[in-house]
Amino acid sequence: MIGRSFLLGVAFGCVLGVYIAPHLDRPTARMRDIAETILPQVNTTNAIPEKATWPTDDEAKAQLFALSKWDLNKHGIGSRVSVSRCIQISETELACELSAQLTWIDGETPIEAIFQAKPDGWKIVAAKNR
Repeated sequence: MIGRSFLLGVAFGCVLGVYIAPHLDRPTARMRDIAETILPQVNTTNAIPEKATWPTDDEAKAQLFALSKWDLNKHGIGSRVSVSRCIQISETELACELSAQLTWIDGETPIEAIFQAKPDGWKIVAAKNR
């Protein structure tokens, strides 16, 4: 025979199912829905600074070599680093996308870097290749 606790469990499951079933056809939150609620509050025009305020390609190259402790005089002659785009993440910091063609690596390497404004220019505080 079926025990009392089993029948109680089946009854509880049925009640719970009847309560949850109407909520199953609701759409789940998508990224687009969340972005539409958050983005109007963010001022995106200030997040993308003018290109004239970005670090120059030469600054980016010198700072990347300094951060990585590579010899700029030895390996920097044939290497090229260019700043593709930047966004402002704070008053004095930019997150930039770089592309580097280094003499000892075949092809172009995409790099993400955080630049911090200093009185004498820009300084890379963090970088990683993608």
